[in-house]
Amino acid sequence: MMASQPIRNDRAPSVLIADDDVLILELLSEGFEIHGCRVFKAENGVDAWAVFNRESIDLVLTDIRMPGLDGAQLSHRIRKRSPMVKIAVMTGGDADAATDLLKAGTADYYFQKPFNLIGVCSCLVPEAKSVCSQ
Repeated sequence: MMASQPIRNDRAPSVLIADDDVLILELLSEGFEIHGCRVFKAENGVDAWAVFNRESIDLVLTDIRMPGLDGAQLSHRIRKRSPMVKIAVMTGGDADAATDLLKAGTADYYFQKPFNLIGVCSCLVPEAKSVCSQ
């Protein structure tokens, strides 16, 4: 009788990035793609929520301030729907809002803009991979 083999998940980790600043959106996308992640982009929270409901997402990186559905509201929805998904928030100004999300357990990470792209990717890519492998 053969021993059962562990099931391997060779799927690339998927990252959803939401930011209304297209330059930051593209920069982050390239950074995560270089690390082998599948990247989904959204320029606002409404579009990000639609992508999240359509795709299998391992990690969400969202700006806090966006038109329509903001990053805090998006993070709350995602955490409620999928508690295992890792959530990182970023902001160029409202550090108190980001800290509140961390304290509430709604977000796992916080990055202040401007940030170091290498630092963001080196912190978050392993997290996306850990969720993906579960």
